[in-house]
Amino acid sequence: MATPVTSILIIASTSTAQYATSQQFSGITIPQVAAAEIRLSSTQSGGSTAVTIPASGSKNLEDITPADITINVEPPKEGDAWLPSSLCVLGKGDTGDYQIICNIPAWPPQIWLSADKNDHQYPDAFSSINLEQVIQACNK
Repeated sequence: MATPVTSILIIASTSTAQYATSQQFSGITIPQVAAAEIRLSSTQSGGSTAVTIPASGSKNLEDITPADITINVEPPKEGDAWLPSSLCVLGKGDTGDYQIICNIPAWPPQIWLSADKNDHQYPDAFSSINLEQVIQACNK
C-alpha cells in the first residue's frame, strides 16, 4: 500500500576522529518532499542528533531513493568540516511508524562535509553530496 510521506526523521552521529566535530548547519533536500536547514553535526565527539522535519505528502515512501536525498553544508566559520560516523533517514505518513529510506551505518571516512573544500585537506571536503554517492563510496 502506498504511503505518502508527511514526516522525515534524520538521525546522524559524529565520528570520534580528530577534528570531526562541527558547529555547521546542514541543508537536507528531498525534491518534492522536504527541504530544511538543520544542525546534524555534533560539537561532541561521538555525539548523535535526531531531527524531524515535515514532508509534503506528494511522494510515497517507496518512491524515495538515496539518490533523491542531498546534504549540503554551510559552516558558520572557516575551518569547520564535519565527519559523520552514521546517518539514517526515515519517513512516515500520517499514520504508522517510521520506515527506513536510507541507512548508512558506517559513513566512509574520506567524505568530510564543509562549504569550503579546503577545510579538510586530504581528501577535499564535500559541500554537497547525495546519499547514493555516499553508499557507493562505502562499497569501494
